[in-house]
Amino acid sequence: HRDLHSFPTRRSSDLNIERPKVIYNEKTKKYVMWAHFENGKNYSCAAACIATCDTPDGDFIYHGSFNPYGNMSRDCTLFEDGGKVYFASAARGNADMNVYSLQEDFLNVEKQTGSYWSNEFREAPAFVRVGERVYCFSSFCTGWAPNQGKYAWSSGVEEGFGLLKEIGDDTTFHSQPAFILTVKGSKKTSYVYVGDRWDGEHYHESTYTWYPLNFKEDGSVELEYCDELEINAETGELTPVIYKK
Repeated sequence: HRDLHSFPTRRSSDLNIERPKVIYNEKTKKYVMWAHFENGKNYSCAAACIATCDTPDGDFIYHGSFNPYGNMSRDCTLFEDGGKVYFASAARGNADMNVYSLQEDFLNVEKQTGSYWSNEFREAPAFVRVGERVYCFSSFCTGWAPNQGKYAWSSGVEEGFGLLKEIGDDTTFHSQPAFILTVKGSKKTSYVYVGDRWDGEHYHESTYTWYPLNFKEDGSVELEYCDELEINAETGELTPVIYKK
């Protein structure tokens, strides 16, 4: 599926490793990271890269980069569902969103299970299962500038997704999806949209946004704006705070 030696060793200043996602493998006892790999100069690689570590906060060992089945692989994420782990990434110049199931050690793709939203140019995917539905949140491609976020849902990752629907305002409250945090507590299970708030001129000063996600019985989703979000990890309750002007 890949050639881990397809790219020569480079200085770290010549590389961009973007949107890292980490998952724990129960069998190998390793934390496995997948990310978007670029050469840092002209973004000609559009590849996925993999690293592993014994702890989530230790020094990860880099295993190389590759293009799954020869496909471009840019903005990406990992998602575990029903005992399977999936890797999703933007492909074909961001025109498609490809999804792959991973092999048991999570170090390679097992097969491509789908390609969704052809020519919709979606990036920054973030998946979450809520009851009988799997949701995928994503953004359009507008560089560092935020845009209207959208979501779609399905009964499963391999089952195909429905129409994209808008969420939040025309800039997704000035953010782009990073991941969905599931907070399971003693009283309820809540969901938090964690978004990237990019600063294109001062990249390392970029921050995160945290907003409640409210899932309705009909499958629709509300992204609730707040100035501050209090999370009770014990009970699972969320308390949105709006600052008074």
